Amino acid sequence: MNPGVMSLPWIAGIMELVGGALLILGLFTRPVAFLLSGQMAVAYWMAHAPQGPFPALNGGDAAILYCFVFLYLFFAGPGPISLDARTGRA
Repeated sequence: MNPGVMSLPWIAGIMELVGGALLILGLFTRPVAFLLSGQMAVAYWMAHAPQGPFPALNGGDAAILYCFVFLYLFFAGPGPISLDARTGRA
């Protein structure tokens, strides 16, 4: 199945690809982590929650894990060796 350009899965994939690279570099850490946390929350509620109430049974445990990891990064911010810290944005 070809979802097509600018479909929801396509946009989510681009967000994950670009956002993951930015988080690895430590660039724009807080806004990227906030966006990716929201994306994972939406992914859980749209794709996994309708299949059942328990994340271990509906396959949504990874989405919840990443949601909270990204939320932690949003509040904790970048580390001392990130590009944000080196440019003074931290």
